[in-house]
Amino acid sequence: MLGNGLSFRKAASATILFCIAMLPVAGCGWLSSSGSGTAPQPAPTMIFSTYLGGSTAFDPSQSPLTFAQNAASDASGNTYVTGATTCSDLPVLNAWQQTPASGSLWSAFVAKLDPAGRLLWCTYLGGDQQSLGLGAAVMPDGGVAVVGLTSSDPSGPFPVMHAFQSLYSGQTDYFVTVYDASGNMRYSTYLGGSDVEGTGFADDGSNGNNIAVDANGLVYVTGVTASGGSGAIKFPATPNAIQSDLKGSTDAFLTIIDPSKSGASSLVYSSFLGGNHDDDGHVVAVNASGGQITVGGHTRSTDFPTTPNAYRNVSAPSTYQGNGFISQFTCSQPGDPNAQYLFRYSTYLGSAASLARDDLYGLAVDQAGVIVVTGRTESPDFPMTNPGVPTIYNSAPYLNYTSGDMTYLAKINPSLSGNASLVYSTFLGGSRPGVWGTYGINVGIAASGAAYIGGRTYASQGVEYTPSTIPAEAPQPFPYTANAFQPASNGNSDAILMQISPCGGTLAYSTFLGGSGADCAYGLAVDPAGNILLSGASSSSDFPLKNQVQNWPGNIGQKNAFVTKFAGFSP
Repeated sequence: MLGNGLSFRKAASATILFCIAMLPVAGCGWLSSSGSGTAPQPAPTMIFSTYLGGSTAFDPSQSPLTFAQNAASDASGNTYVTGATTCSDLPVLNAWQQTPASGSLWSAFVAKLDPAGRLLWCTYLGGDQQSLGLGAAVMPDGGVAVVGLTSSDPSGPFPVMHAFQSLYSGQTDYFVTVYDASGNMRYSTYLGGSDVEGTGFADDGSNGNNIAVDANGLVYVTGVTASGGSGAIKFPATPNAIQSDLKGSTDAFLTIIDPSKSGASSLVYSSFLGGNHDDDGHVVAVNASGGQITVGGHTRSTDFPTTPNAYRNVSAPSTYQGNGFISQFTCSQPGDPNAQYLFRYSTYLGSAASLARDDLYGLAVDQAGVIVVTGRTESPDFPMTNPGVPTIYNSAPYLNYTSGDMTYLAKINPSLSGNASLVYSTFLGGSRPGVWGTYGINVGIAASGAAYIGGRTYASQGVEYTPSTIPAEAPQPFPYTANAFQPASNGNSDAILMQISPCGGTLAYSTFLGGSGADCAYGLAVDPAGNILLSGASSSSDFPLKNQVQNWPGNIGQKNAFVTKFAGFSP
């Protein structure tokens, strides 16, 4: 709102500030040519941190589980969060739907907290069968738009209102639901065809925030669909779609909804996006006017649609396991059902090797229009920018395409072409050979230009980060900074929060976050004051809490949502 040896590629120096030895540079601290540390910075403070969950499953065959998949923040600093639960005793308040629907196995939920973390409203959202919330984006006039998945069929339908698609179509459908600031439903629709949409009913470490809203209140959604024209009901595609039908076994999609309208007229635009194999849309962003829309995700296609100005417009060999993709579109008249949509920029992102294993989960667009992405890679030759451009770590030779994932941060300038459009790329450390490593799941950008990453690490050890003017090999332990809230792992996995300086040359902040169980941050949002929100899932009964709405609900060994807010970063 308002994702063959080490390869070095030259970046456009005009788009990035350079850190100069022995000089203070905004966002980079004091660096010395000897690689000594930065001037001490105060540690960010926790404003609030709370569980959201329950202890009693509404179906006796189910375990009591809750997770928060994504979060958003409005101009007043309020927090919105969505996810899913199997629990009948969530802390509902001023709820539009007081209880889970009869027959539910999973129910979505949506909650709003004030800037201090006090619960303003919390509601279930679902019909029978299974429903879960995946993404959240604030509306310009207050309230929130959420997207999720449901298998709630005509026997106990998902709640719809003013819908362009009022009936369940297939094995699973997406839903798009809009609430006002007080938690009253304004709009709700199914979105899908007769085959499978989405990737299943569980918390999803590969899903960034797949919903965005522009300044006019149009809602933009991406995801994955298998419902092509050969099925009984095709995923919706409008006459002006860039791609009118499914090309592979699954495709990404881009759908735009106007929740101020009703019925068929509320569907503004919908298009498939993909090639001859599996393609998943993980995250979407839009500028205020709606004139530029950016979708990121994962592809295994050898003919994913790319543009001549792409960083890379030729796929890896057909044996490759996957790359990220970034596609940016222009719209001639946002909100007009007859508008023309065109590719502005579309590229593969990742290794070009035959065994490449890369994914893109989180995406944001900064104030200059530069696209900032994160995800995970197992590729030692994930593309890095020229060593003369300040990066944090520019090599990870121990990655081997098969295990030990590592997170990365990359920046694409779609105003530039070819190699020059990759203006920044760095590894961020935390690989663990033979098992899962570290995932960047969501990314946010502050007005200062600092980038924030939320995600998960399985790295059992940490190492204190040492700034350097010379980009170094990424450490296999997870790098934490001296002012970390939590400098060590407490469980078998932890949530992470990382801050990368505006110039990209310094890891300005990095911390573990979690208790003695398994913890993961799926959602991340930056509020107007520069505060950072994390949402996710915790199986730890000792997750760090402050000014909490809810203590540990009591389902020991199971999963509960958490929502955490930090202050003390530059706005």
